[in-house]
Amino acid sequence: MVSLRYVVIYDVSDDGLRAQVSELLKDYGLVRIQKSAFIGRLKRSRLRSLHTDLRKLVGDRRENVQLYPLCDSCYRGRRLVGVLKVDDEDRRRLVFV
Repeated sequence: MVSLRYVVIYDVSDDGLRAQVSELLKDYGLVRIQKSAFIGRLKRSRLRSLHTDLRKLVGDRRENVQLYPLCDSCYRGRRLVGVLKVDDEDRRRLVFV
């Protein structure tokens, strides 16, 4: 089964919930690229599972998590201005994203 790259961004005001969302995304193998943004590859079944887990966490709160598929061609066309603010572990893992 083919995996697709996804960018996940979120705007969660509750500190505890924000930490849970962040940990969940890491558990799914996504890599932090900004404070509230992750990237990584997911197979369709893992995407469905992540979506379900996020819905359970967020519930009906007024919070926001968005998942965007990103094709390889689009990813290769990305541009960076400034310096990535990620820790060393995430910097190493970005090579494989």
